Amino acid sequence: MAGPVAAAVPVVLSIILWSIALLSVCSIAYWTYLVLFVVRGSEYPEPEHDPSEVQVRILTVDSPQIIQKSVSAIPDTVTDRHVIAEEPMDIQGATVHVVPDSFDSEAIRKGRALEWARQNVPCEKEFVLYLDEDSLMSDFEGVPDADVVQFRERPRRSRSWLSYLAEVFRMGFQIEQRAFPSLSVPLYAWGGGIAIRSDLENRVTWEHHTMIEDTAFVWNAVAMDGAVDFDMARTKFDTQAPPTIRAMVSQRSRWLAGSQSESDLLPLPYHLLTTVRNLAWALSPAVPFLTLVPLLVPGTIFFETAFQILSVLVFSFVVVWSVMGAVYYDKSILLGLAVVVLSPLVSLLHSFGAFVGLVAPPNDFSVTRKISPEHVETPEREIEGD
Repeated sequence: MAGPVAAAVPVVLSIILWSIALLSVCSIAYWTYLVLFVVRGSEYPEPEHDPSEVQVRILTVDSPQIIQKSVSAIPDTVTDRHVIAEEPMDIQGATVHVVPDSFDSEAIRKGRALEWARQNVPCEKEFVLYLDEDSLMSDFEGVPDADVVQFRERPRRSRSWLSYLAEVFRMGFQIEQRAFPSLSVPLYAWGGGIAIRSDLENRVTWEHHTMIEDTAFVWNAVAMDGAVDFDMARTKFDTQAPPTIRAMVSQRSRWLAGSQSESDLLPLPYHLLTTVRNLAWALSPAVPFLTLVPLLVPGTIFFETAFQILSVLVFSFVVVWSVMGAVYYDKSILLGLAVVVLSPLVSLLHSFGAFVGLVAPPNDFSVTRKISPEHVETPEREIEGD
């Protein structure tokens, strides 16, 4: 028995490692296509709807200190401001609405609050701009003319340096979002904020059991209307990076599990594309080790030289995304060096949550708790390297 078992090991190992490598190559190839051919030459749209045409809704559970800072950061030109909360709180500069326990909805957690607000908070504006409790609006000049407008994000360090660097890394990968307006279906919708035409929101609603509300809303809108005019705004809103590695893993786990569970909403080509990308992301923690296997255990992988070349190519994109993230932040050289030098560890931590979401999908929404504003790195202190 030992002979057949020993002979089967290289075959099984080769199939596993080649599968991971090829999934990564497919995902990287599509990302490269989007960035080099679709994004290249594109311009961010100019705002056509001024801030007076926007109602802001900020969602929270029970974080008045964080909410107050977010409300205070809203430009004076935006006067229609609402906080949708699970607990009563006093907030200056916004009307607070508490979602009653008696409200019944198919949606869960954040989605339930979104649906209650849609039904109960009057809106006479062209757009509803949804913000998370930690989103700080800056340089907001209005909304481009589209059905759904994604605002970019700029996560700030809260507690963990590693989770912050993982967010810098993620921002490097997410430059692909600039290509989404050219796609029939945006591949995902999450960022610093999302503006939705109020009439579209009322047609689609948030009445959907999901853990990725923004993305599911857009996918549902496409499924319902056949097409949705989606755009990316140039404006970046500051947000908080997850305060701990555990919180980041939980967040990524929810993103991947939610994306995969909702992928049935997509047309078949996008369903397959999303599945391949999700698998590549979830299995990418193995990527740093792909290059080591042929060196440590030579002769155990078929087409070993080709595999080594391919695995080095795959790993090189970890560095590419780190560099792109540092450029996106446009901060100190030390930040860029840190994320590049630590890119193997940072990419591993960023993707581990996706792996957890693949092998043990969460079945409920887990809130990423934010921390008090005084413990969050401000943009000025980040620049100074404090």
